[in-house]
Amino acid sequence: MSEEEYPYATLENDGYEIEAIELDKWKDEGFLKEPIPNDEERFAVQEGDIVKLIFHYAKQFKGNPHPVEHMWVVITSADKGYLTGFLDNEPNYTKLLTPGQELTFHPEHIIEIWRGE
Repeated sequence: MSEEEYPYATLENDGYEIEAIELDKWKDEGFLKEPIPNDEERFAVQEGDIVKLIFHYAKQFKGNPHPVEHMWVVITSADKGYLTGFLDNEPNYTKLLTPGQELTFHPEHIIEIWRGE
């Protein structure tokens, strides 16, 4: 896949990226409050679902000792092998992202699925 075809944000071009999570490598990470949904659940998301992603920033921001932030995204399209949605949060540490901004991501980027409970 050429760089032009790469649909995801990159640290170099956008100042942030969305972190992909491989379940077998993240099972025992203590910073996540809930277990990560299994791949079957993550790959079954569809339009209208709300998911949480980890945004990794290229630089640290004042007030945030780690250049990451967890935020919710509403899926607007699950097509062409990737997902599209809009940011449903106000970022706390950056102006790189804004509420309502369209994002492209993959099911492996999902760390939580909103269950409305």
